[in-house]
Amino acid sequence: MSRTLQAFPSISRAAKVVRAELAMYPGRLSLIFRIVLACTSVMVLVMVFRIPAAALGAYYPLLLSRDSPRATRRSALRTSIACTLGAAEIILGAMLFAGSPFLHFFWLMANLFAVFYLISAMKLYDAAVALGVLIASAMTLWDTGASPATRVTLTLYTLLSILMGCAISALIETVFAQTHPSDAVLDGIQQRLILAEKLLRKGGDIDADIASLRLQLGRYATRGTGDLRELLAHSSYDNSYKSQLATVVALSGQLIELSVNLGETVRLLSPSDVVRCNSIAQNIAGIRLRLVKEEAPDWFELSGEHEHANPMLAELERNVELIAESFSDSDPTPHHHLPEPGEQQKMGIFQEDAFSNPEHLKFAIRGTLSAMACYLFYMSLGWMFLAGSVTTCILTALTNTGATRHKQLLRFAGFFLGACILGFGAQTLILPQIDSLAEYTLLFAFVMAIGAWAATSSPRLAYLGFQIVLAYDLTNLNRFTLNTSLVPARDAILGIVLGIIAMWLFFDHLWSRSATATMRAILLTAIRDVAQLDHSSDVEQRHKMRRFQAECDRINRNFDKIRTLSDLSVFESFPKNQHEIFMTHCVESFLPQLRAYLLVKTGLLQYGTTNDPQQYAELVDDVKHRSSAILLGAAYTIERYPEVFVETIDPGDRQLLYSMKQATHEAQGRGQGSSATGLRLSSSLLDLAIHVQMQLYVPPSE
Repeated sequence: MSRTLQAFPSISRAAKVVRAELAMYPGRLSLIFRIVLACTSVMVLVMVFRIPAAALGAYYPLLLSRDSPRATRRSALRTSIACTLGAAEIILGAMLFAGSPFLHFFWLMANLFAVFYLISAMKLYDAAVALGVLIASAMTLWDTGASPATRVTLTLYTLLSILMGCAISALIETVFAQTHPSDAVLDGIQQRLILAEKLLRKGGDIDADIASLRLQLGRYATRGTGDLRELLAHSSYDNSYKSQLATVVALSGQLIELSVNLGETVRLLSPSDVVRCNSIAQNIAGIRLRLVKEEAPDWFELSGEHEHANPMLAELERNVELIAESFSDSDPTPHHHLPEPGEQQKMGIFQEDAFSNPEHLKFAIRGTLSAMACYLFYMSLGWMFLAGSVTTCILTALTNTGATRHKQLLRFAGFFLGACILGFGAQTLILPQIDSLAEYTLLFAFVMAIGAWAATSSPRLAYLGFQIVLAYDLTNLNRFTLNTSLVPARDAILGIVLGIIAMWLFFDHLWSRSATATMRAILLTAIRDVAQLDHSSDVEQRHKMRRFQAECDRINRNFDKIRTLSDLSVFESFPKNQHEIFMTHCVESFLPQLRAYLLVKTGLLQYGTTNDPQQYAELVDDVKHRSSAILLGAAYTIERYPEVFVETIDPGDRQLLYSMKQATHEAQGRGQGSSATGLRLSSSLLDLAIHVQMQLYVPPSE
């Protein structure tokens, strides 16, 4: 069984994952330094001016996006506005309802319901979560026995610390911005291309030392492309270029997977395979050079030796060609300029279905029941320090059980490390020996660096770092004296346990769906949508073109959801049953091909509206219909699995593909560049559909 299809990860594999997540990558030290500088700067201001209830101020810098200085400023502004409005609502609501326990209870319930609804319905997830954490913190303040004036003061101080964190983070990112800041997404793609190129150039060299290279490939394969997809999802690219990058990111991840497998036999290749390795490496080098210049790579032909070459090399070569074609996007003119981040940017506040989809309402009800169960429990016991359970519900509320449990696990582990190990360890062993702010600052920066190192991993581990920082700040930054008691750390851990139990009892059992079931439904929808995608040839009707582009954007968002759900499904049932393993196989094996199929089909449809090669129109139509039929058959197989299995590849499809390639060469020979481009896109379309069918035919246990 392949590495990606194992029913559950072994201890050794888990250790490899952690090691790969914590490994160095380009730009990581700089990012960690900026995060530590922002958090430490807030801490210094808090300590110098003795600002009470300011622990959140040193935590919020981690919540802000750092894709670019512009993205950071935008994220800081959104968070500041959300928290300011939240603080105003808290103070106003408390003034109106604090005098009546009955009204106070329903006011808290309404606040929690609004928070969970916003988390589900808003596009600005970071701002919604920041608002939720502020409200959870304010709930604790307003349930204490302090005077109303004191509670208002502490609420405003909490808001002040958050605004300080946002402002300092935005300022630091602006100061450290270079004249031409690097593109993190393209840099990530470049790094993967470089590793694959290095491996291919060592093909057939028996004396080559590739141990370190194989280790780097393994790290990138284990990390996956989650970090790049996360950056891309929050980037400022226009939708068309974002869809191109999404396809290339997926293909670059598959390129690394193929390189890992090739690395085991790269020194034992035949002389003809070595020649092919060098040819593929040269193509990769050409792509990289074009990307450095912010130009789209040239198209290039496959060598046409699929049947006689090493299968792994044939797949590598095909993958590299798809990367070049994805960037080119059917434009026959090479070297066209690639857009900069932020050239076109549209940002809304709410999801399109925020006020029409009942799932948002169900999500809010599930979250509110869980949080209120925690609130009633610790208030009944008079155990106020378990209030972290409500925060746990807010932070770990996601749309499927796999994602929720993933966050719950990381939150518990992060708080244990941050509060019990680092927090209490520092209080008992180090802080009694410190007598100056400078020494305390060094200690604080060291702990923030540990948390930031984990927080700059891929989404699989990043949340651990967030919780380490939050736990340490709550333990050591909420007071200005040494704390020699284990009680705060104990209560923090017990509060998290209470929140997790409440989520398991209510959130996970009321209208919940597993990540695998959700992934299957979205995958079927995406395959059928791609197969049936079409638009009118009347380009004068702009609303039809906009509708077509919106449909493409929706399909791409579904692809992103599928990839994320695949990563999260590992946190659900153990051991995995055959159906779950099959779904993982489908996603891992041909999701990048579906992305490429969508991009090629979009280019073919748009190209046909303006060029329409009449001489080959019938052949192109046959390819479109056959490609769609193959994908619809694949969807039917997935839907009816395991009762229905896909049959072997139809020889007629191979013949049709051969006819397309012959027609392409014929059009090129006649100097019909326009027709050749359309035929080439059609050939790629059918080739991708056949590849999806082939991957579906391979049993997942192989």
